[in-house]
Amino acid sequence: MRSQPQSIALWMLHPHSEPQSLCDYSAVAERYLHRPVSKGQAEIWSLVLTARDVPHKILHSVYGYRIAVPPDHENLAAREIEKYENENRAWPLRLEVTPWYPNAQSTLWTMLILTAIFSISFSENWRERLIAIGSGDVDSILRDGQWWRLVTALTLHADPPHLLGNMVIGGLLMIWLCSLLGTGLGWGIVLLSGILGNLTNAMVHGEAHSSIGFSTVVFGALGVIIALQTLSARRFSLKDRVIPLGAGLALLGFLGTHGERTDLGAHLFGFMSGLILGLLTGQILKTSGLPCLKTDHIVGMITCLVPILAWLVAFQY
Repeated sequence: MRSQPQSIALWMLHPHSEPQSLCDYSAVAERYLHRPVSKGQAEIWSLVLTARDVPHKILHSVYGYRIAVPPDHENLAAREIEKYENENRAWPLRLEVTPWYPNAQSTLWTMLILTAIFSISFSENWRERLIAIGSGDVDSILRDGQWWRLVTALTLHADPPHLLGNMVIGGLLMIWLCSLLGTGLGWGIVLLSGILGNLTNAMVHGEAHSSIGFSTVVFGALGVIIALQTLSARRFSLKDRVIPLGAGLALLGFLGTHGERTDLGAHLFGFMSGLILGLLTGQILKTSGLPCLKTDHIVGMITCLVPILAWLVAFQY
């Protein structure tokens, strides 16, 4: 945060500069004034508005901090904040961390629901059928085009200890990731990393091979987090870029290479997929910012529908 006052000072030297594009400021007001942000972000925007003599105050709730301005000053406040943000897009990615409690609560409930659903695969009446139609069988995926297995395989587990381990470690990582990206985008990007990880694993094996497990998603989440942390480094030295990546690879080696039924390829390719998706997402967020709550909810609903659709297709096959 040390560099921000300097960027505000530079902005104040050019108070008449125009934003990079004209837009509907009701949407801009929704982005900057009607959603909670971190305390640091709210204080920076407050400095910007104070410099332009825009009346405002910072409000605090359990969901975070928000800039409140009189209704007749909303467009002006949104315009001034947008000017500042547009002129400082070149700065390293700033990740806004949402409050721990709301994010932790929703993520923990999600993990509990997933644990209950995934446990169905241990039922004697269902297990054989679910494995037959939903496992990540390479021949079925590549030769027969059964794409849904890339998704359904993520919901099956070898035994209860594997499921418990994935839920505990995955829960901690998802709380962290969702605090950076939002719940919908966080879950959406890790699901995509799991799918890409399974696809890459199948293509690399290219022979009789089958895999199941949520761990591909878990290591995808780890990869996304490492990528975002790397992009968030305030300096551009090699040290600041390599250390987060090295820490992630070390954790991958520690958590993902032990056990009789460990699929190292799925772990590695899930991690690499998450790393690539995290870098791409971080670059996009530098210019577009985080999605609004409505968009985040839409992404979350689509993410929920993907495995449901995959299993519906699997049962119809």
